[in-house]
Amino acid sequence: MSKSRSMRRCGFTTAEAIQAATSVNARILGLTRMGEIKAGKEADFVVLDANLLENIVNTRKINKVYLRGVEVDRAALRAKFLAGTK
Repeated sequence: MSKSRSMRRCGFTTAEAIQAATSVNARILGLTRMGEIKAGKEADFVVLDANLLENIVNTRKINKVYLRGVEVDRAALRAKFLAGTK
């Protein structure tokens, strides 16, 4: 079970679970350049095909991934990973 689903089972709203897993953890760990989408922060984020506030399981419906503002070529990464398993 994912951390977010566990938080939901403990009574967190979906929005609270997302905040706890991102901005709250970043603040606790002193990671000042991450945890929020904001000017001056590192732009690591995912774009989803469904609204995760409607269902936390929608976090699995990933459309795109960005690291430091650059889109990750997921198909190339997947091919490279799978090539190493043969």
